[in-house]
Order: sequence, then structure tokens, then C-alpha cells
Amino acid sequence: MRKRCAPVVARAGAAAKTGWAAVTTDRATRAAQKRARCGSPADNTSTGDVFKLSIPLFIELFMQIMVGNVNQVMLSPFGTDPAAAVGNALQILNIITIALSAMGTASTVLITRVVGKKNAQRSVSEIATMALVVNVTLAGVMTAVLFAFWPQLFALLNVDSAIRGLAGAFLLVVGATTVAQGAFFALTALLRAYARVGSVMAASLLMNVVNIGVSALLMQMWATTPETAVESAALANVVARVMGLGLAAWLLLRRTDVRLRLRHLWPFPWATLKKMLGVGIPSSGEQMNYDIAQIVILSFINVLGTTVVTVKVYCSLIAGLAYLYSIALSQATQIVLGYLFGAGKLDVIARRVWATDLIAIVLTTVASTFIWANSDVILGLLTTDPVVLALGKQILFVEIFLGIGRALNIVMVKVLIALGDVRTPVTVNVFSSWLFAVAGGYLLGIGLGWGLVGMWIAMCVDEWLRAGFLLATFARGGWRRRADRALGEGMSHEPA
Repeated sequence: MRKRCAPVVARAGAAAKTGWAAVTTDRATRAAQKRARCGSPADNTSTGDVFKLSIPLFIELFMQIMVGNVNQVMLSPFGTDPAAAVGNALQILNIITIALSAMGTASTVLITRVVGKKNAQRSVSEIATMALVVNVTLAGVMTAVLFAFWPQLFALLNVDSAIRGLAGAFLLVVGATTVAQGAFFALTALLRAYARVGSVMAASLLMNVVNIGVSALLMQMWATTPETAVESAALANVVARVMGLGLAAWLLLRRTDVRLRLRHLWPFPWATLKKMLGVGIPSSGEQMNYDIAQIVILSFINVLGTTVVTVKVYCSLIAGLAYLYSIALSQATQIVLGYLFGAGKLDVIARRVWATDLIAIVLTTVASTFIWANSDVILGLLTTDPVVLALGKQILFVEIFLGIGRALNIVMVKVLIALGDVRTPVTVNVFSSWLFAVAGGYLLGIGLGWGLVGMWIAMCVDEWLRAGFLLATFARGGWRRRADRALGEGMSHEPA
């Protein structure tokens, strides 16, 4: 166990003799000694540290998912149309979310490699300021695109004209807060880099409490039709996002030494921007490609009718909970790998990755099996439609096998990005998702008439093939050669 850091006692006598310059020097020296005793976030690389990081990340992810999905649950008393409409709107909003969170991930990766090093505060503050500017700018562009082309997006999705108005209302109201969401992701990424995942969890918890409370209040006092119910859910989402951003900003100032200043951008740090985009664009490209493929698959599902769309929405919501901890574990591992990569501890990295893979497989399989075995009860909380219950049970059975591949992909994509390989996940994702998930989904679901089950089987094949390739890529050890080139031949290969 690490010792608690004792307060440093000022040498008042010495300071009085040597004047203000000596006081300043003495404070700097004592601060350096305190950091040396206490260590930095980069020291938190043990198995226990990974677990401690993953738990608040898991809670935070659960809260983030619930901000959008709780709206669908609360809309279920108004019929299948509002749930299907919000599901289509969220599919588009998810692409924006992925792009913004990917730039946050880029800043996390870069910061974890410099935290704890000499003169780290200046470098960290520069990266942090750049991340905020990039995310806000990107969010502004996406907001403009969203408002200009939302009818075309719904047309591409084959959204039923009966629910297009509901979907548009939710999309535009929530989409108006895209800039706030971009800033939120930039700030929470910085908190994660400092291992302040409990602070991120607190911000997400606040967002959920506000979202649920405002939704319940508006639906009780105002919502009498599907239209007003959807608008109530959207307004609650907006209030929750703004409140979450405010808390994240306050926590960043209180819990870290990061200072966001425009002066960090003068002279403009082109090298930092290049590194950030070098990680962020491929990272967002990987997940964005996945989500675009899911949108195309959703357009196939929309042809099958609103009831089938509702099944897809509910099953995706429920199945996502099965590998939620895998996402948290992958994020915690990514943070730790950044520290280990910066220290050159390559053998420790390999052990961390294989252990994370094993844990992700076991937990996801257990959770998916439990959900399938209790699907009637779980789906029964959302609907009493016998068609939805029967089809949903079939989908959740396939999800047991799909979840294994998905969990491995979640982990290995984060791992490879943390280790500097941002191209392989994108290349593999683009090739496999469009060939097997999209084309295969159309062949099985529409061509052979297997419907939603056929599309889920095609997605399962896609996940397994991608997972196998990413595991083989890591096992071949190319990341070690990249690490040696990046860090030099004098790298340490210390054990944990």
C-alpha cells in the first residue's frame, strides 16, 4: 500500500533570511519533493489500480447510456412509435457523440504519456486547451450539418413517415446542445487522464438524475400525446447535458492542475494538433464507420416495419448492458497502458492486455446468458406486445455469441490505439463491417428472408472475424517495434 503524503512544513526561517526569491525556490523544491513522494497518476498501473479505475468508469458509462435510453423507457407507455422515433434519432446523434468522444480519447492518450514527467503541466495544459478548441469547433460544424440535412438523413434511413416528425423533434432539440456535449467530452477526457474517474462518474450521475427528474416532471405536467412526450424527453436531455458540463468544468478546476488558457495556443502548437488528429481521426473513424454501418442496417430494418424497429431498439439497449463493463475495463486499461507505454514497460503491457481480454469475455458471456434466460421479464418491463417479446428472445440468444466478439473488439481497439496503432482498427472495421455486417445482413435478413435474426447473425460473424484479426495483430508484436522507435533503445522493460 502506498503511504499517504504528509504535509510539507514551510521553512519560514530560511525564507525570511533569503527573501522572496528564496521563498519561491523553496516552494518549488518542496512541491517537487512532495510529487516525488506521492507519485503521479503514472504510478497507478497495478491490477488493483485498473480495477479501481474501471468501477467508476462502468458507473459513468451506465449513466451516459441511460441519459439517452431512459427517454425510450419513459416513452414506452405512449406506444411503439415514440420509442422507434427516438431510437432512429439517437442512431444519428450517436455518430456525433462518437466523433466528439474520439477527440477526447486522443487527448487522454497524449496526456497519459506525459503526466508525471518534467514540465508536464505546461504540456498537459496545451493539450487540454487544444482538445477543447478542437471539440467545440467540430461540434459547431456538426450542429450546422445536422440542422441543414436532417430530412435527408431520415430519408436515407427509410424512417417511416408516421414517426418522422417525432424523430425530427427529438433530434433537433437535443442536437442544439452538440457544442455543450463537445466541451463535456473534452473536459471529462482530461479528468480520465488524471485518473479522476470518480469525478467523471459524478458528472454523469448528475446528468442522469436531472434527466430522469425533469423527464418525469414534464411528462406528468405536460405530456398528454406522443408528440409532447417526445418533446419533454428532449428538453430533459438538454437540461441534463448543460448541468453535466457545468459540473465537469468545476471538477476539472478543483481536482487537477490543468489550466485552459488561450496563451497556450500562441505560438500555435501545430505538432500537438497533428498528434491529436493522428489519434483522434482514425479512432473516430473506426467507431464512426461502425455506427454508419449500423445506420445502413437500421435502414434495412425500417423496411420490416415499426414493430421490428422497436425490437431492435429494445434489444440493442438491453444487450449493450452486457458488455458495458468491458467498455469501462477497456478505458481503464487504455489509461494504464498510456502510463506503461510512456515508461517503456512492454512486458507488463502484454500481461495487462491478455488479462483484460479474458475478463471481458467471461463477464460479457455471463451477463448475456443471464439476460437471455430472463428476457421475458426484462423485455416485459418495456412492452407487453407478444411479437416483440418472442422476436426479442431470439435476438438476445444470438447476442450471447455476438457479445463475445464485441467485447474483444472493444478492448483491442482501445489497446491498439493506446499503443500507437490507429490504422489497423479502422482498416479492419471498414472491410469487415461492410462486407459481413452490412452486405451479409442484407443477404440473410432481406434476401433469404431471415429478418432481424438474420441481420443479427451477420453482425455476429463480423464481430468474431474482426476480433480474431485484432488479437492476431497484437500477438505479432508490431506494437513493440513502434514503442522502441518512439521511446528509444534505452527503454526499460521492468516487471510489474
